Amino acid sequence: MRFKPDISILPGFLFIFDIDYPHLESIEELICCTDVNNSADLSRVFDFVIRPEFLDYSENDKRWLIETIAFYLDENDSFEGVFSKRSLLFSDKIEDARMFMGTLLERLRAYREEAIEG
Repeated sequence: MRFKPDISILPGFLFIFDIDYPHLESIEELICCTDVNNSADLSRVFDFVIRPEFLDYSENDKRWLIETIAFYLDENDSFEGVFSKRSLLFSDKIEDARMFMGTLLERLRAYREEAIEG
């Protein structure tokens, strides 16, 4: 089944980084200490925090999330609406939401490929 890209799925997906999400203290500290404006740091926190959850998604949901992010990046969306709906644990403000989402897309594609090859 194919779903149309829908930006409204992204705030829910990013809830894992929200201050209201029930984190273990060690994960909360990792998120808080991550430089949200550095793609290498983001990749590390995505690998640790998002990867396990994403790998549990159905193939359709994985594809929908990846295609949604790719679509809105291609449309030059600012993702401002996505982040305005979240109170994130990161210590710094996201300066470049497109870089954040591009890094996320890159990691999600890698996780999906890993699952396919696995």
